[in-house]
Amino acid sequence: MKIKKAKTEKEAWQIQERYSGRPHGWVQWKNTNVCMDVHCKCGHMSHIDEMFVYSIKCPNCGTCYMVNGHIELIEIEEEPENVKHPNI
Repeated sequence: MKIKKAKTEKEAWQIQERYSGRPHGWVQWKNTNVCMDVHCKCGHMSHIDEMFVYSIKCPNCGTCYMVNGHIELIEIEEEPENVKHPNI
Protein backbone atom coordinates (compact mmCIF):
# COMPACT_ATOMS: atom_id res chain seq x y z
CA MET A 1 0.00 0.00 0.00
CA LYS A 2 1.37 3.38 -1.00
CA ILE A 3 1.11 6.04 1.71
CA LYS A 4 -0.29 9.27 0.30
CA LYS A 5 1.10 12.59 1.45
CA ALA A 6 -0.13 16.12 0.70
CA LYS A 7 1.11 19.59 1.62
CA THR A 8 -2.34 21.02 2.47
CA GLU A 9 -5.89 19.81 3.19
CA LYS A 10 -6.92 21.07 -0.26
CA GLU A 11 -4.21 18.96 -1.90
CA ALA A 12 -5.22 15.95 0.22
CA TRP A 13 -8.82 16.39 -0.97
CA GLN A 14 -7.59 16.28 -4.57
CA ILE A 15 -5.51 13.09 -4.18
CA GLN A 16 -7.93 11.06 -2.07
CA GLU A 17 -9.23 7.78 -3.45
CA ARG A 18 -12.61 8.43 -5.03
CA TYR A 19 -13.57 4.82 -5.82
CA SER A 20 -14.96 5.82 -9.25
CA GLY A 21 -16.90 2.95 -10.79
CA ARG A 22 -16.63 0.83 -7.62
CA PRO A 23 -19.12 0.34 -4.78
CA HIS A 24 -18.49 2.79 -1.95
CA GLY A 25 -20.15 5.14 0.51
CA TRP A 26 -19.44 8.73 1.45
CA VAL A 27 -19.67 9.91 5.06
CA GLN A 28 -21.39 13.29 5.36
CA TRP A 29 -20.88 14.92 8.75
CA LYS A 30 -24.27 16.27 9.79
CA ASN A 31 -23.95 17.36 13.38
CA THR A 32 -22.95 13.85 14.45
CA ASN A 33 -20.20 12.38 16.56
CA VAL A 34 -17.61 9.94 15.29
CA CYS A 35 -16.11 7.21 17.45
CA MET A 36 -12.89 6.13 15.72
CA ASP A 37 -9.77 4.10 16.44
CA VAL A 38 -6.84 5.80 14.72
CA HIS A 39 -3.76 3.86 13.62
CA CYS A 40 -0.80 6.08 12.69
CA LYS A 41 2.14 5.26 10.42
CA CYS A 42 4.38 5.42 13.51
CA GLY A 43 2.50 2.47 15.00
CA HIS A 44 0.65 4.46 17.64
CA MET A 45 -3.04 3.65 18.10
CA SER A 46 -5.37 6.18 19.70
CA HIS A 47 -9.10 6.77 19.94
CA ILE A 48 -11.23 9.82 19.16
CA ASP A 49 -14.84 10.72 20.03
CA GLU A 50 -15.56 14.08 18.42
CA MET A 51 -17.88 15.96 16.06
CA PHE A 52 -16.89 16.91 12.50
CA VAL A 53 -13.55 15.07 12.31
CA TYR A 54 -12.06 16.35 9.05
CA SER A 55 -8.43 16.05 10.12
CA ILE A 56 -6.52 14.47 13.02
CA LYS A 57 -3.05 14.73 14.57
CA CYS A 58 -1.17 11.80 16.07
CA PRO A 59 -0.41 12.53 19.75
CA ASN A 60 2.75 10.41 19.51
CA CYS A 61 4.63 11.70 16.44
CA GLY A 62 2.60 14.78 15.42
CA THR A 63 1.68 13.54 11.91
CA CYS A 64 -1.49 15.21 10.60
CA TYR A 65 -4.02 13.34 8.44
CA MET A 66 -7.09 14.37 6.43
CA VAL A 67 -9.99 12.00 7.20
CA ASN A 68 -11.27 10.73 3.84
CA GLY A 69 -15.08 10.58 3.76
CA HIS A 70 -15.13 7.55 1.45
CA ILE A 71 -15.79 4.17 2.99
CA GLU A 72 -15.35 0.78 1.36
CA LEU A 73 -18.42 -1.35 0.61
CA ILE A 74 -17.79 -5.10 0.55
CA GLU A 75 -20.49 -7.18 -1.17
CA ILE A 76 -21.93 -10.00 0.95
CA GLU A 77 -24.07 -12.89 -0.25
CA GLU A 78 -26.08 -13.56 2.92
CA GLU A 79 -28.25 -10.63 4.02
CA PRO A 80 -27.65 -9.71 7.69
CA GLU A 81 -30.59 -9.40 10.09
CA ASN A 82 -29.90 -5.69 10.73
CA VAL A 83 -29.38 -4.62 7.10
CA LYS A 84 -30.14 -0.93 6.42
CA HIS A 85 -32.10 0.20 3.36
CA PRO A 86 -31.02 3.58 1.94
CA ASN A 87 -33.64 6.17 1.06
CA ILE A 88 -33.86 6.11 -2.71
